[in-house]
Amino acid sequence: MPRPLLTDEIIEQAKQDKERIERELQREMENDREISEKYDKIEQDLSKQAVYKSRRIENVKQQRRSKLINKWLLIVTIIVVIFLIAFILYYF
Repeated sequence: MPRPLLTDEIIEQAKQDKERIERELQREMENDREISEKYDKIEQDLSKQAVYKSRRIENVKQQRRSKLINKWLLIVTIIVVIFLIAFILYYF
């Protein structure tokens, strides 16, 4: 029986490697001003893009909800009008 590709030990080792690399990067950024400035600029650009994408996604979701609510409101209104007309014609 073959060993699974991702064992708990491999996953734990990957997490530790990731944390180690992040610590080394942080240490290097503290020591090297040029790398730090470059990384900060990239990070700022990415955060601006993330906010723009988030707003765009939220706007699309809001438009979809509005269309759905308007459709159901129209359907309910038509049903109420039909019942009102039926009531008036039946009793008068």
